[in-house]
Amino acid sequence: MRNPLIKRIPKELKNEWHKYLVIIVFMVVMIGVISGMYVGHDSMLASVDKGREDLVLEDGSFELEKKAKEELLEAISTGDKADVLQYFIDKGMEEADKEVAKAIEEELDEQVTAAIEENVRVQCQAYGITDEEIIKQQIDAAMESSFDEAKKEAKESDEYKEAVDEAYKEAHDEVTKKVDEEWDEIADRYNLNDEGFAAVPVTIYENFYREADEDKDNDGVGDANVRIFKSDAQIDKASFNEGRAPEKDDEIAIDRMHASNVGINMGDTITVGGKEFTVVGLLSYVDYLTLHESNTDLMFDAFGFDVAMVTPEGFNRLNTRIHYNYAYLYDTKPQDKIEQADHAENFLKALITQTLVHDNEIEDYLPEYLRQASNFAPSDIEGDSSATSILCYILIGVIAFIFAITISNTIDKEASVIGTLRASGYSKRELIVHYMSMPLIVTIIGAVIGNVLGYTLFKDVAVNLYYESYSLPTCHLVWSNTALVKTTIIPLVLMFFINLFVIVNKLQLSPLRFLRHDLVRSRRTKARRLPKWSFMRRFRLRILFQNMPNYLVLIFGVIFIELMMCFAFGLPDSLNHYADKATDMMFTDYQYILMDYEDEDGDIITTSEESAEKFSMTSLLYEKKKSSFRTGMGSGGDESVSVYGIADESAYVSLDNKTAPGQAYISSAFASKFGISKGDTISVHEEYENKSYNFKIVGEVQYDGGIALFMSGDSFNSVFDRKDEEFSGFFTRNEIKDIEEENIATVITKDDILKVTVQLKHSLGGIIDIFKYALIVLAAALIYLLAKIIIERNEGAISMTKILGFSNKEIASLYMLPTAIVVVLCSIVGFGIGYYLMTWVFHVFMLQMDGYFAFYLLPVSMILSIVYLLIGYALVSVVDYIRIKRIPMDVALKNVE
Repeated sequence: MRNPLIKRIPKELKNEWHKYLVIIVFMVVMIGVISGMYVGHDSMLASVDKGREDLVLEDGSFELEKKAKEELLEAISTGDKADVLQYFIDKGMEEADKEVAKAIEEELDEQVTAAIEENVRVQCQAYGITDEEIIKQQIDAAMESSFDEAKKEAKESDEYKEAVDEAYKEAHDEVTKKVDEEWDEIADRYNLNDEGFAAVPVTIYENFYREADEDKDNDGVGDANVRIFKSDAQIDKASFNEGRAPEKDDEIAIDRMHASNVGINMGDTITVGGKEFTVVGLLSYVDYLTLHESNTDLMFDAFGFDVAMVTPEGFNRLNTRIHYNYAYLYDTKPQDKIEQADHAENFLKALITQTLVHDNEIEDYLPEYLRQASNFAPSDIEGDSSATSILCYILIGVIAFIFAITISNTIDKEASVIGTLRASGYSKRELIVHYMSMPLIVTIIGAVIGNVLGYTLFKDVAVNLYYESYSLPTCHLVWSNTALVKTTIIPLVLMFFINLFVIVNKLQLSPLRFLRHDLVRSRRTKARRLPKWSFMRRFRLRILFQNMPNYLVLIFGVIFIELMMCFAFGLPDSLNHYADKATDMMFTDYQYILMDYEDEDGDIITTSEESAEKFSMTSLLYEKKKSSFRTGMGSGGDESVSVYGIADESAYVSLDNKTAPGQAYISSAFASKFGISKGDTISVHEEYENKSYNFKIVGEVQYDGGIALFMSGDSFNSVFDRKDEEFSGFFTRNEIKDIEEENIATVITKDDILKVTVQLKHSLGGIIDIFKYALIVLAAALIYLLAKIIIERNEGAISMTKILGFSNKEIASLYMLPTAIVVVLCSIVGFGIGYYLMTWVFHVFMLQMDGYFAFYLLPVSMILSIVYLLIGYALVSVVDYIRIKRIPMDVALKNVE
């Protein structure tokens, strides 16, 4: 015989469709959003990885002063060092030979001239000629007739040959001695005598570019700087998000994100370098996923910088300087970061020596693994999985409590049915299977629809968010195992065991107690005494006490909503606060970081700017997981730490006392992020070398602008083995104008700090506002579900009050007012709890990211986060009032025992 309980499932779904629809919608939205984030994250990273291979991403690049000859490129491609020492010797000897030959010729000419003159004077004296004019005429005649012959005879003499050999020998010895004296300094500077050097063969490609002004509206005023490449490049190619590659000399394809930011569309005509071009494509270069104009920029600038592609003919139309940039690929790929660093260092030595002996100069050199433009975006996207995980954990918790209260209410509501079934011979196992069926069906429906939306609609939302932030290639959908496990399998398993626990626990009661609706395990021996208030007030208070478990669950739901509200309002507030405080977060108005402390002539770089103060700086890594014991949350990965060497009695960074080697002051941002205090010892290490440093923290510097350590300049030099005269740059209040541009790596100003917030605000766009409105709906759904449970549990009492003559408004005030009071109070208390939870969650989130800024919420945002939730409750109240009106009077009569 078929189990007749099966027929109850569709009937129950039909009768309780409101409740199950809310649960399904809630699950669909939550699972869809989280799944979409995971799928978008995995799909975008997969597209980036595929693009690196398909579009031939370089292993590095270098720029030369002039176009390289074929023999230079062949020499560089071998990866071998040139014999620079011998080159200097040969070059020195060549110059010395010219100088010696010139000096010998001059000396010989003087000696031959003197000999002829003396011989003529002797002859004139013998003939008695004393007239100086006649003597000079005789000397001139003799010089003209016999000078060459006399010079030839002198050169053939043994004395001349010995003198010449001796002169060349002395010159060569002097050259060798001078080169030997200077070689050690040159070799040390570029580490050319490294015994661990190994040749790194490469394949080299031309990747020339020009830079020009971009005038998007053709008004004669440049709006951005654009870097232009040729369309026939064999390396560092571009993928097209829209349109095609240029085919005519007046066509151009530009970066998609830049076009979106500044309002350039397909088919527009823009002026580049004084020439008009039609935009035929929106692209993403594989080596420009973020628009870093310089690798030393703190933040990319997708507004003021652009990259573009034109045909070779279009490239030749432009008149700006050609940058002779060459990209290369290793013949043997490095396997890890350390090997990447070794390859890059060895290749640089070969590049330096080969360009030197071929009379060319290096303008720029950048290994790909250090290129921000190609690595910043993938690294940042990778970090988004941490934020997604946090949202996923919240999702699981919300789903867990929803099912717990839903199944408990279902059993309470159907107590008579369960008692009857048990009395009729149904076993506990059969009832468990029956009552587990509906939650499982609902969960599976929600999970399936949620995942479908996650792989379609919500995936596109996540991908579009990435597109608003970075210049990424076209995204291709990939399957995400992480999304399946965390958004579907875990909620299903969680739902199964929560429902199983609640059902098994409830079914321990006897069938008679189910028939009597006697499901309370512990009883009060006395009724709760109420204040001597009016009847209506006491009635409301009694309702409040009777539904206390549901109100407790409501409090949890409100706290969850307020937590999300704090995030929705707090993120833009935190960014704005960070931007407002950016000036205070800087040591000074200008921070100049130099390429080297010496110029190309070996002279120490100086400036006449009176406010300039030297500082030293290096970058190390702090292992984040070492902070897990303090924060309670292990994060893994490494945090970049700027280590500063500060001048004594600095005008910009105040250290209470000079530090000894092994001591350091910590920035307030560093201390706050990882919970580090004075007296602690921390360990930081090199990224590409197996070398670490331990520092004891002796104080804190109020600096929220970055993760940093500070120490005295002499301590810095001692720890990092720097020379006393070495330094990294200048702090200054005013702009420095007397240092050559090629000696400056970067200049950090307030605008550079603000680029971060400007870009984040642009990237988020209207997402935060949409999130706020979605939270109103989510709040309404949760409160609707809980309010529905409260009303359903009191249907009999509501029906009886109608029989007693109470109006619908009076009944609504009895049952809805307590809920309203609870919601309002919970909103206020829940906001406080949610705010502090959000502060903790935000801190945990920042642990996953590089850098740090604290969570901040404006007073008006605090008020709005409560008001938004109450708006959601107001919508629910209307539905609840309609539900109360529809409860018939016969409900009370049907349930009379």
